[in-house]
Amino acid sequence: MGAGLGGLAAAVRLAAKGYRVRVLERHATPGGRCGVWESEGFQFDTGPTLLLMTDYLRKVFDDAGRRLEDYLDLRQLDPNYRVYYADGTSLEVTSRINRMLEGVERIEPGVGPRFLRFLAETAKLYTIGLAAFVDRNVHRRRDFFNVKNGLLLLRARAMERLQAMVGRYFKDERLQQAFSFQSLYLGLSPYKSPAIYSLLPYTEVAGGLYFPMGGMHAIPRALARLAGELGVDIEYGVEVSGLERDGTRIAAVRTADGRRLDADIVLVNADLPYAYESLLGERYEGIDRFDFSCSAFLMYLGVDGAYPDLPHHNLIVPGDLRRACDDIFERHQVPADPAFYICNPSKTDPSLAPEGMENIYILVPVPSQDPARPIDWAVEGPRLEAEMLQRLERFGLTDLRRRLVTKRIFTPADFQVQLSATRGEAFGLAHGIDQVGYFRPHNRHAECTNLFFVGQSTHPGCGVPMVLISSRLVVERIVAEQGAVA
Repeated sequence: MGAGLGGLAAAVRLAAKGYRVRVLERHATPGGRCGVWESEGFQFDTGPTLLLMTDYLRKVFDDAGRRLEDYLDLRQLDPNYRVYYADGTSLEVTSRINRMLEGVERIEPGVGPRFLRFLAETAKLYTIGLAAFVDRNVHRRRDFFNVKNGLLLLRARAMERLQAMVGRYFKDERLQQAFSFQSLYLGLSPYKSPAIYSLLPYTEVAGGLYFPMGGMHAIPRALARLAGELGVDIEYGVEVSGLERDGTRIAAVRTADGRRLDADIVLVNADLPYAYESLLGERYEGIDRFDFSCSAFLMYLGVDGAYPDLPHHNLIVPGDLRRACDDIFERHQVPADPAFYICNPSKTDPSLAPEGMENIYILVPVPSQDPARPIDWAVEGPRLEAEMLQRLERFGLTDLRRRLVTKRIFTPADFQVQLSATRGEAFGLAHGIDQVGYFRPHNRHAECTNLFFVGQSTHPGCGVPMVLISSRLVVERIVAEQGAVA
C-alpha cells in the first residue's frame, strides 16, 4: 500500500526475491511525498530536494541485478550549498576539502586543523550510527541494548548535545550553525539534538550531494519502471479504505471502490499513525507519548528570467537561529524571523523550467499541529506567503512578485489532507534519541504477523537514504518470518 520511495523500493526487492507483488497507490503518479507538480511548463519536486548517501539508492538496483546508470542520471553538485548569514557573510559547503578549508578559515582564522578533526570524529559517529543502530533490524531488545553498542556510544560521546560537540571545534557561531542545522532535515531542533546527528554534515562533505536529472521525482519514476520490469503490478488512483483482520493476520485489503483483495502479506507505506487509526481502526499503543517532527511551509514559484548568482541549494540563517528554533519546537508558533531554504534546481537541469526561466522552491520550517493549540493555516498561510515574498526580494530575488509566472503554496494543513500526516508534520515521528532504533515503531504489527510497515515513521526514520534502508530491512524481516519464495 503506497508507491512512495519506501514502498517502491520494497516492491522491487520483494519481486527480485520471487514474490508476486501488487502496489496500490491513491495518487495518479508514484512518489508519495517525493511527488511532482507541473504548471505553465515548470516542473517542481514537491518533496525531498537533497540527495546524499547514494550508495543506498544504488543498492536497490544492485539487489534487482540492474545498473542504476541505466535508469537515472545522477550529477554531483559543487558546491553542495551556500549558507547565508544575517551579517552579510556566506559559506559555501563543498566536498572539495581545500576549498572547504579556505571557506571556514575566512570565517574563523586558524580553524582549519579543528575542522579536519571534526570530520574525523564525525566519520566515527557515521560508522557507529549506521552499523549499530540504523543499517539493521533492531526490533528485538538484544539487538539494541547490548554492551557493545553502549561502549561504542560512550567512546564516541554520541549522546552529548550536538551544540556542545560542535562548540569544541568551532568558536564562531556561524560555523556552529553550518555544522548543526542539518538536524532540521530530521525535523529536530539543532539545539536539542544529540551529537550523533553530526554524522549528517559529515555525509554532505565526505560523500557529496547529488541531483537526478529530471528532478527528484525521477527516482520514484525509475523505481516504478524497474518494478514493472520485474512483474510488479502498480495500480494508481486506488484508495484503500481498510484492512480486514482475521485473528493474528490480515486476510484482505478493502478498497474505496468496493473491491476485496486477498493477500498473504500486507506492507503499508502510508504514514504509520494514520495506517493504524484509519485502516485498522486502532491507535498505535503509546502514540500519545511520541513527539512529532516539525512541519514545513512550502512555496513553488515559477519565475520569468533567472537569478544568476543563486546556486542550486541555499540556506538562509536568521540573526537569532536559536529563537527561531525555540518558536517552532517549544512555543509552537511561526517564527517572526525564520530560517529558510531556497532550491533552484533549474541551475543544474534547465529542462525543469521554460527557456530563460527558473523554478524556485522555498521551504520554511514551521511547527507541526499541536492539538491543544492548532494554527489556522487558512489565515496564517496567506500572511506567511506575503511576508516571505517580501523577505525573498530583500534577500536578493529582485522583483520576484512581478516576475511570477505560476505559484503554489503547501502548508501543514495540506500535509494532513493530501499526505495523511497525523499532525501535519513533514518528517514523520521525531528523531530524538528516545524515538529511534528499538524505541521507534517497529516494522511489523505486534499482533498481526503478516502486516508490515515501511517509510519514515518506522525504523530507521525519515529522509531518502533512511527510507531506502527501511525498505531493505522490512524485506529482510518478511523473508525471515514469512519464508523465501521457492
